Amino acid sequence: MISIPISEEAYEALKARMPRIDQAPTSQGRNGQIRISLDRKFVDRLLELRRPGESYSDVILRLAKGSS
Repeated sequence: MISIPISEEAYEALKARMPRIDQAPTSQGRNGQIRISLDRKFVDRLLELRRPGESYSDVILRLAKGSS
């Protein structure tokens, strides 16, 4: 498992498409980011899909919008 910071909006987008994500360990930082632990394969895929300057949250939200 890998822990990454994402925005609350990105977390909600994940929950809407992956209901079991609620079972993943999370914590909230002072900056409002949610730190979520995900399988390494999932994080590696997010890294592959990242465009220059994008955060993990940006990738998640871009993919969520494209799938709706």
